[in-house]
Amino acid sequence: MYSSDALSVMRRSPIRFPFTRWPWKSAAYLTIGAMLWFVTAFALASVVAIPYWVHGLATAERRLVRLAGFRPIPGRPAGAGLPALHEPMLWREVAFALTHMLFGIISFAGLITVTTLIFSAGAGAVLALAGVETALTGDSDPLLLLLLGAGTAVAAPYVVTLLAHVQGRVATALLSPQTEELQRQVTSLARANIAELERFEAERQRIERDLHDGTQQHLATSAMRLGMLELQLRETVPAGPAQDSAMESLEAVRQENELALDTLRDIVHGLRPRTLIDDGLGAALRELARRLPVPATVDADLVGRFSLPVESSLYYIASEAVTNAIKHATPDSIHIEVAETLERITLTVYDDGLGGANSARGTGMVGMYERVALLSGELIVDSPPGGPTRIIADIPRPW
Repeated sequence: MYSSDALSVMRRSPIRFPFTRWPWKSAAYLTIGAMLWFVTAFALASVVAIPYWVHGLATAERRLVRLAGFRPIPGRPAGAGLPALHEPMLWREVAFALTHMLFGIISFAGLITVTTLIFSAGAGAVLALAGVETALTGDSDPLLLLLLGAGTAVAAPYVVTLLAHVQGRVATALLSPQTEELQRQVTSLARANIAELERFEAERQRIERDLHDGTQQHLATSAMRLGMLELQLRETVPAGPAQDSAMESLEAVRQENELALDTLRDIVHGLRPRTLIDDGLGAALRELARRLPVPATVDADLVGRFSLPVESSLYYIASEAVTNAIKHATPDSIHIEVAETLERITLTVYDDGLGGANSARGTGMVGMYERVALLSGELIVDSPPGGPTRIIADIPRPW
């Protein structure tokens, strides 16, 4: 059932209701609808303009219903264009345009009638009290005219609001996406997110290949040349202080080169571990657990493989979670679990550390939320001060 804020206010406080903003907003809603009715009548005269006007009218109505106290109605994604002929949304928009014409006529006639009654009765009462007899007043009793005008003025806020509520409710019922359309949109967005992640993974693979085949090879070649240079120094420079000084400088350079090479290997491994590509998520998580400085267990007996973007995202979340735990919570143990069903996959990272995890400490937690959001999933962080911490990434299929 569809309800509106305006109707809720009327029910809670009927006496004060005429003095709220809702009667005026409802009157504005009906007035705009009445004006659009005239434009609709002209648009229907042109066959070419009908699809564009019907869709434009529906798009405008999805926002205008806020004036009647309803929530904005979800529509098609931005840039989606006109609905196709086979889409139910198109025909519901056509049905709305037809009903909108009816409401436009009723609104126009109702607003004109109410306004005319109030001003005519008020003016007639004043003229009758002044003893001026006109075609408007005739021999009418001024008190009756005054009561008619006052009664219309009192009833008008309620009548206008109720009429706006009925129009907004019909619009909401006709223009709201149905369950199957929402499911199609969710599926389409999920596929778009997966495609985006696949592009990210392709770019990550390119960077990994460039680092491995380019920078890493250059550093390895530099290490070999430093070894050759060391042999040349021993053969060409006589033993003594000069040779010792040169060898110390050469050793410092070699250590820096090895440190750079180790750092680069860690970066390449962090981008996407080779185990993840070759053996899948379970094996990569077990390798991650073996490299941790605290005891860690992994429960990830998966039936098959997932798409590489999904496996990479889950690995990233697990890696970030354990890194944050070791850095901030000093746990004694960590447990990683991956469970899958026909509908979803759930990653849980548990540690018995100090707790208090929050996204304000760095970009790692924010990155986890972003990864899960791209997969249309949910990230739950349960980390009270004092611990323990449980981070759950729940991701629906399809992928």
